[in-house]
Amino acid sequence: MAFTRSDTANGTAHLITTGFRSILIPVNTAQPELPCDMLDVAAYLATERRSSIVLLAFTEIPLWEELDVELPGLDGHVEAMAKRARAIAARRGVGVHVTAPRTRQPADLILREARRRKAQLIVLGATGRSRTSHRALAHDAVTRRISDQASVPTMFIQAPVAA
Repeated sequence: MAFTRSDTANGTAHLITTGFRSILIPVNTAQPELPCDMLDVAAYLATERRSSIVLLAFTEIPLWEELDVELPGLDGHVEAMAKRARAIAARRGVGVHVTAPRTRQPADLILREARRRKAQLIVLGATGRSRTSHRALAHDAVTRRISDQASVPTMFIQAPVAA
């Protein structure tokens, strides 16, 4: 939840709860499944204002491949992620818009998409294979760059540890 400062006529300041109207969740399609923990937190934050969530299901294409390279199963994987994301958010009455671009520079894409969509929060987990520790978040180059350069708040979500 975001807070803005409002100055009143008598000089006292009050914090006004404004909520997040737009939340961006970038997810690398190389992950075998949607990180539901990130989406659940975003949906919870979006509930109060009936905010929208943008799921940015990006595919990182290596330099030696063409951007439009055939990736068997990618469309089905993105559709499954979108279906799961919408189901999680729908439990709280929140809408999800899904976009699935290809990129060579995930950090650039995420920062650009956050500006374009006027996101008020970016919810991140590590983009690599391991999201289970805070070290994975701290040492992930994409995550670090976004947290350093984003013009909006960035929330880091650590994957739950299996019991």
